[in-house]
Formats: sequence, structure tokens, C-alpha cells
Amino acid sequence: MSAEMTALTGLTPVGHLFKTAPHIGMFDGDSTLQDVLEYFSHQAADAVIITEKAVSIGIVTLKDAVKALQKWENLMLPVRNFMTSPLHTFDALENISDVIEFIHEASFDKIVIREDDAIIGMMDRRDLLSLCYSKISPLLKHQYHLIHSLVDLVDDGEKRLLRMATTDALTGIGNRRMFEEVFQTHQKLSGRYGIELYLLMLDIDDFKCINDVYGHNVGDSVLKQLTTLVSSSIRTSDILVRWGGEEFAILLRSSDLQQAADVAEQLRQKIDEHPFDTIPHLTCSFGVTSIHPHENIESVFERADRALYRAKYDGKNTVRTETAPQ
Repeated sequence: MSAEMTALTGLTPVGHLFKTAPHIGMFDGDSTLQDVLEYFSHQAADAVIITEKAVSIGIVTLKDAVKALQKWENLMLPVRNFMTSPLHTFDALENISDVIEFIHEASFDKIVIREDDAIIGMMDRRDLLSLCYSKISPLLKHQYHLIHSLVDLVDDGEKRLLRMATTDALTGIGNRRMFEEVFQTHQKLSGRYGIELYLLMLDIDDFKCINDVYGHNVGDSVLKQLTTLVSSSIRTSDILVRWGGEEFAILLRSSDLQQAADVAEQLRQKIDEHPFDTIPHLTCSFGVTSIHPHENIESVFERADRALYRAKYDGKNTVRTETAPQ
């Protein structure tokens, strides 16, 4: 099992992902497939390691073993006949960045970690990437607030300038400049770790009418309430900023464009159903797009804006997507 960590970076030794050495099945290559199947039937495991003269030479997964059972005569054959090889074992002191960079070019999915002469852990490649991002994301969130923490180290006059430069004065969340800085950091991680990033743009429908009918004080109150509602409805690793006026931007990770659009749709419904204090009803339109690694922020926002324009054109209070070109 992975250890609970308060900090994780690409330079963290990969061995730190494992708190204690798990029970991992290890079989000599001359063991029969039946031996391995019996192990799987009694242990909650999805893979075992195959050895030769105490050296790890391959892996047999539960899926491999079941596939081999298509022929019953395989039961008594040596298990090395059904293993995945070659096997690369990583030293516990190797940093996470180097391990991930290596496996991106490799054909295997299972990661085996060794400390001295003992194997201390085994993990699926996708689980490794997921775990790393789940731990790194809070650090990115920390960076989002980092500049605000630095204000304690400067004079009063500089504090005001620093806050003005990175914070939206009305809502208290980050502004465009802060978003651009965090976007660049996310892009670096996206390119290195293969993380899928998406941009959501939301714009308040008919906000000018709210200001005209109820006054700018009510309009400001609506912006604050909307900020609170959206902030409480997204994950801590997602980044929300006020892009300008009545327009907001959210940077988030997701598995695909449709899932990102589903997040936008959930937000749209929450806003549509939320009882605002100062106005009878409020809706927002959404534009969603994917982000390619190393893509500049201008091209991303241009696509999101096109999607947002279509949402407005199609009647407002809706979500539209724009696919990034391949």
C-alpha cells in the first residue's frame, strides 16, 4: 500500500510510495501454472513475480494465468512460459520522475520496486501516475496561494501591490495573472506525467441586465455568491479564477473531454437551481476544451471562447465543447 505523504515531487524516491513491504507472490520459473493459479485463488493479488536463481525475470498477472487456461494442458507447464518479460526492477532510491519517464517508453505495465535485496512493492503503471498526480495536485494548489503567503515578508506598500497583481479584489480568488502562472506549472507536469488537462470557461448570462435593473452593488454580490458556490463544488486540486468581468475560468484534470463537459453540466445545474440572495434567478453558459501538453494559453482560451460563444448563441444556460486539433 502507498504511504500517506504530505509532500511529493518528481524528485521523491519512488520507494517512498510504499509504507510497508507487501506480501508479493514469488515463484521460480520452473513452478507450474497450477501452482500460480492456486496462489491466486487464496490471495488477493493480481500478479506474481517469476524468478530464476533468486533474480526477478518476469511477471505473471491473473489475466495472463486465466488466458493460459484456454488449454488445460498448460496447467502443468512451467510458469515461465506464460510470464511477461523482460522485467525491469527499479531501485527504491530512484526518483519518481525518472521512473515515469522510463516506463513511458516501455512495453510493460507493472512497476516493481526493490530496496537492497528485497522487493518492497509492485504497482500498475496507471496507478502510479494516478497516485503521483493526486499527491502533486495539492502542491499546485499550494502554489496558487504561495504569493499570498509571501506578503508577510514584504513592506506594507509592496503587500498591496502583490495582492493587486495576483488576486481579484472583489471575489478574493486568483485573477488572470495568477491563472497564467499556475497554467504554466500544470503544463510542465502534464507533459512529463501524461496528465489530461481541460479548461472550463463560464460566463454569467445577461449580467448587464442584472446591473441595470438591480444596481452594481447587487451585481457585485452575485459575483461573490457565485464564486463561493463554484469553489465549493469543485475539487481542491481544480483552479478557479475570475478571468474578467462576469467571466470565470477553471483548470481541471479529467479522463476525457466528455467527463470535463459533465463537470461543467453539474455546475450549470447547481447555478440554475441555486437560490441567490439578491436576485430571483441566475444562469451561466459554459465553454469547455481540452489542453495539449506544451500548448500556449492563448490558443486554449480561443477554443474555449468559441465554445462559450456557441453556448450563448444556442440559447444560454448550456454547455458546449470545442475539441483541440490533433
